[in-house]
Amino acid sequence: MASYLITDRIQIDSHITFIRINPTSVELTLKEVFDSLANLSWLNDFDKVWIKEGYQVRADATVKYIADNIIKAGDDNVTSNSGEYVISELARLTLINELSYSNIPLAELIKKQKRGNPGFDFYSENSSKVLLFGEAKYLSNQNAYGRAFEQIVRFINESADIGDLPDLDAFCSGASKSNVIKGIKGFSASFASKDTSTMTLVKNIQENEDYKILTNFTELVCVAVNI
Repeated sequence: MASYLITDRIQIDSHITFIRINPTSVELTLKEVFDSLANLSWLNDFDKVWIKEGYQVRADATVKYIADNIIKAGDDNVTSNSGEYVISELARLTLINELSYSNIPLAELIKKQKRGNPGFDFYSENSSKVLLFGEAKYLSNQNAYGRAFEQIVRFINESADIGDLPDLDAFCSGASKSNVIKGIKGFSASFASKDTSTMTLVKNIQENEDYKILTNFTELVCVAVNI
């Protein structure tokens, strides 16, 4: 698990949760995020050899690409390249560890293309069989929630959530996939946050027009990462 502390958790509405994360050490976080990405123990859940081997090839290619080009040994600061990986993985782990949602590997580990996959960055399923589609955004000098909300809304309009379902087939329940088709689905917006106070950040988020659109869905989880 990556090294971070939960600094704030606010239930904005019955179906909207805001969580703020403070990495305890950026250098340690980079290493632990990479270690988390490189941990392919989830492959052991597959009993069919061809499925396991197929995902192994995809995941190995992505991990190698990240090691060679994104999160390199000795890095001690988050960059525009590594930022979204850090935010995606910390948000994914937050859904798992803080909300007890399902553990689905990061999108780029399970999709065919090793880098720059279209569609959402991460996923999880809650106990009510609702699948959450997550998007991460990093900006070095400002809060990135607007970019995250905007991207999610664009993906919804493009039906990217439905387009991602074949890649998720082995990782979530049939009920959750059927719910997506019925419009019963959730989203997680994860984003870099700066020195803005939590109360001001939440207030600004609630005034965002794309956020208002996302409140109409079954669940919304906002994860602010202080980097």
